[in-house]
Amino acid sequence: MKGFRKIALLILLAAAAVSGVTAETLFDFSTSDCGWRSNSASYMLQRSEDYPFAGRPGLLFSGPAWDRENQIWPAFETGTLPGDWSKYDRLVITVFNDSPVKLLFDLFISDSATPFRQGAVFKNQLLPYSSNQLVLKLQPKLSAKVDPTDIAVIHCFTENPESELRLFISDFTLLEPGEDLPAPPDDYRRQILERQRAILTPRIKKLEAEAETFDLQGVPDAAATGFRDRIADRLEKIRRGEADEELLATGDGLPLEWSSVRSIFAVLRAIAAGTQPVAAAPGYGDVILGYATPMEKILPHVPIFQPLPEQLEIDVARNEKEAVQLIVLPLRQNLSNVQVKPGDFTGSSGTLPANAVSVAPVGFVETTFVPRSGSEYVGFRPDPLLAFLDQVEIRAGEAQPFWLRADIPSDQPAGVYNGRAEVVIDGSVIFSVPLTIRVRDFTLPECSSLPLAVTFWPSDGQIAACNPNYDPEARESAAAPVHSWRKHLDEWSEMLAGYYLTVDSLYEYPGWTPEFELFSKLKREGRLGVFNLGYFPPASENPADNYGMQKTIERIRPRYERAKQLELLDNAYLYGCDECIPDKFPSVNRAAAILKREFPGVPIFTTSYDNSFGGNGQLDSIDWFCPLTSAYNPELAAAARRAGKQVWWYICLVPPRPYANNFIESSGIETRLLTGAMSAKYRPDGFLYYQTSLWNNTEPITSGPYTDWIAQSFPGYNGDGSWTYPGPDGTPLGSIRLENFRDGLEDFAYVKLLEEKFAAAEKIGVNHRWCREAAAALAVPARIVTSLTEYTRNPAELYQWRSRLAELIETAPEI
Repeated sequence: MKGFRKIALLILLAAAAVSGVTAETLFDFSTSDCGWRSNSASYMLQRSEDYPFAGRPGLLFSGPAWDRENQIWPAFETGTLPGDWSKYDRLVITVFNDSPVKLLFDLFISDSATPFRQGAVFKNQLLPYSSNQLVLKLQPKLSAKVDPTDIAVIHCFTENPESELRLFISDFTLLEPGEDLPAPPDDYRRQILERQRAILTPRIKKLEAEAETFDLQGVPDAAATGFRDRIADRLEKIRRGEADEELLATGDGLPLEWSSVRSIFAVLRAIAAGTQPVAAAPGYGDVILGYATPMEKILPHVPIFQPLPEQLEIDVARNEKEAVQLIVLPLRQNLSNVQVKPGDFTGSSGTLPANAVSVAPVGFVETTFVPRSGSEYVGFRPDPLLAFLDQVEIRAGEAQPFWLRADIPSDQPAGVYNGRAEVVIDGSVIFSVPLTIRVRDFTLPECSSLPLAVTFWPSDGQIAACNPNYDPEARESAAAPVHSWRKHLDEWSEMLAGYYLTVDSLYEYPGWTPEFELFSKLKREGRLGVFNLGYFPPASENPADNYGMQKTIERIRPRYERAKQLELLDNAYLYGCDECIPDKFPSVNRAAAILKREFPGVPIFTTSYDNSFGGNGQLDSIDWFCPLTSAYNPELAAAARRAGKQVWWYICLVPPRPYANNFIESSGIETRLLTGAMSAKYRPDGFLYYQTSLWNNTEPITSGPYTDWIAQSFPGYNGDGSWTYPGPDGTPLGSIRLENFRDGLEDFAYVKLLEEKFAAAEKIGVNHRWCREAAAALAVPARIVTSLTEYTRNPAELYQWRSRLAELIETAPEI
């Protein structure tokens, strides 16, 4: 079902051929539990005949919601196994999650000599009331971890179940290469469907009843008809069972489709009440407008947005960028040649320059699977900002966001500037939307207040695994994005600088070397942050060849001398020993000590997994440590700083939700909070990210709004390591995720500016009331960020805090 989450209900959809299957069924639960046992007294494992599979009972694993004080995850295991799995390439497990919440279902498989937690791990997700035929690809993962001829344990577990859980495990089957998946028996499928229907029927009746309450009196006829058709279409799809997957995925929550319906109805009621500030030109009565903050991602097929206020507003400082989204949704007709044009903006302080307000259609990339990070929706998602497009086509029933961004010059007088954004269709102005831009009376710095070590260097990444149509010859073409971007180096450098980034790399990608000319230009302009002189590996244990470091030294030496000549050494660091485990710490520390002698004054930086941040003395030659956000410890970080170290933080494929990240599926607000309010609360010394340009396409984006860009950037993830896009001929395109990344850094700059003014006022003891209010605002409110896993999802709350910071900066005592 296109657009909605394709849950792994293979058990319900399978029509796999079974002829010739010689699969080995591991367990027959007809007479015993086959050695399976629960690992906790709180959770029960028992044989069950509730959902027999091929006439055989299965296992039922059940128990209460997770007890956070107990800290024991529900788990069960067996050691009764045939030991030799060497001829098998897949393990198929049939599981029915008869619980109202999503569950993780993970397994360790190990041999007799290896602790199971060091064995091969397989991760899966089970949606509420979903049946799953999990296919675990054993190789090469199994052989890399354990001896496949000596399999001794299967350990199954879930994490933090939010409600009582009931898991029915009905079948474990080993398959040899080429063997077909065994089709679940018809009786089993029928029982699961009956159970799901029993769960869904009351929900469907509630939706049908709500549909009868939508009052469209006063709504223009064309819009009312379009909305009724939309409701009828959705309900019919639900009645036919085509929406079962989505309904099941929401548990007891509201289906995404219905949240979208409610959102559109709210806009129609605003039109009927006369509170919508604009009216459509004749012939466009079915076209409705709405708005969203830049922290919200508008799905084109199931949009959720807000009615237009009396006027759209952007609140922004000098030398800051801030946006708002204007949404166009035709309910009945297709629209051609749609564009949004900003007008002139004037106020008592004068006029904004013509280029201070820009518009870009939001583009969409298609996700095709539920990523390991989780998602409630599979289909087209918004991300690239298609600045090269002047106009787009919009199909009936689909929402198109336009990104309106204010980019305020450093010398712009403070004040309120009024203007309009016009929606033009086929050359005619159909809507004229009031837009106000408030310019605050302070200026943000040119460089990020939070140091950044972020890679932009287009590379091959995991192209063969992520691009089903991978063509090696096309990849080698000069027109391929990984090559053509170099023709536009200056444009890329300028765009990245607008997000506080540079053309730089943490790693020694082919062809990479520090871009000293670009760095010198940015330094003169006050826009240069820190940059990498080169990557270093762990040293060897053999003193020969300077413990194996001589080639690294020779590679870095000319870069060091060039940076010294250009007076750039204060901005340089050396990065290496990426994510090394403690076993390698002696070699990591030796490498760092050698480099410190060879390149004095250049900080040595690593993401090696020293969660003491140098406190245990194993990595005393490292200057800058960088844990994952989930491993960041403020107390240990403070101790490290007292010892002269820095402690940054980073994200990548992990940590998982609810930690903030920047996947295509991530909400914009979590990205903004990560580099803004969270950084203000926990004070990392900087932010690191491994790559922003893993491009798996062999062609750039040349059209839109629906693009053919491959969303999967890394196996199992969408957008990880890929925050940028190549436009026509490899020209630069930004993204919603980059916008929120930068907006968070600007929020952090607000905090730093207020801190400076607070420190100055406190030092001389003036305006005690202002000082108390500033201190209260600087302590990031718990309603914004309670912890790294508990934070607001409401943009209005973040804006309220940000506005308070701005007011205090503007009213700070004159020193």
